[in-house]
Amino acid sequence: LVGSEMCIRDRDFLKRVGTRSIPSQNWQTQEPEETRMNKTLKGMAMAGLAAVFWGSMGVAGQYLLQNCHFTPMDLISIRMLLAGSIFVGIEFFLLKKGALKVFETKQNIIDLIIYTLTIIGTQLTFFVCIQYANAPFAAVLTATVPLWIMIFMVVFQHKRLTVKEVFCGLVAVAGVVLVVTGGSFKNFNVSGIGFWAGIGSGITGAFYVLLPQKFIARVGSGLATSWALLLTGVTVTLFSHFWNEPLDWTVYSILAYAFIVLFGTIAAFWLFQAAAEIIPADIAGMMETFDPVAATLLSMIFLGVSVNSWECIGGALILGAVAFLAVPSKHPFLIHYSRKARASFSQTDKD
Repeated sequence: LVGSEMCIRDRDFLKRVGTRSIPSQNWQTQEPEETRMNKTLKGMAMAGLAAVFWGSMGVAGQYLLQNCHFTPMDLISIRMLLAGSIFVGIEFFLLKKGALKVFETKQNIIDLIIYTLTIIGTQLTFFVCIQYANAPFAAVLTATVPLWIMIFMVVFQHKRLTVKEVFCGLVAVAGVVLVVTGGSFKNFNVSGIGFWAGIGSGITGAFYVLLPQKFIARVGSGLATSWALLLTGVTVTLFSHFWNEPLDWTVYSILAYAFIVLFGTIAAFWLFQAAAEIIPADIAGMMETFDPVAATLLSMIFLGVSVNSWECIGGALILGAVAFLAVPSKHPFLIHYSRKARASFSQTDKD
């Protein structure tokens, strides 16, 4: 649930995708309609702003990778050490000795290691994709995580697909083809490494969502994620000594990295979590479509990335398929207003 670990932020949303979305309890409380709508708009604004921060964080990451001699390992190590230390510090402040709950049993330690490895996988594939392609391409392919979850559930849990899920899968595949080819099958718009890293970010994201669920249920999402982020930073630093790297530290690179940590990680995390407490998880998840949109627009403005109409159509197909897959056929928001409409028509007929 942190930063441009696109899958982490989707914990509550993505684990429902591929089966059915579970509406938030807030929609079942009897609140005045005006109050409920104000809360909904506030939650949507917070989730949308978090998505914009994530998308712009990818752009800042692309700048550091392609212009300042950073490597994906450099970005992961420094960022995770800083963010993990802050979050673990918060957990100790709130829970005192309870923050050490993750180390109480052997099973917790094993699950924490697995959780850490999944974060390393999502981070590494995502930033490698940005390095060899660009931020918009990485953001769009990472958005396919729900579709990979659906595939894994079919293969390993023998889940029977619905017509809706098959349709969304085919639409998403068509979108990926358009994004990769740009509408022309004579050549690819990205390198092979960039393409497979993007596919890998979706697959590792699905592993991230599925594997640590029992661990998170035992110790809590905040505690589990905080320690996993810190261990991710420590583990990657053992293999990447960023202090010995010839990194190009300038005013712009420092500002870009500060933005990644403060806004793309910490602020985005808390905004999205606060939004998920106010609005249903599927609506919060759909607001994340602002992520690749923001990444695309900001990349075009600040980095000179060009995107043709076919790539835009492909990205829209992928995001549309994911959003449609997330919406249950009987969403309480839709039920509420359909009932209101039927009541209005009935009153008109009586008149």
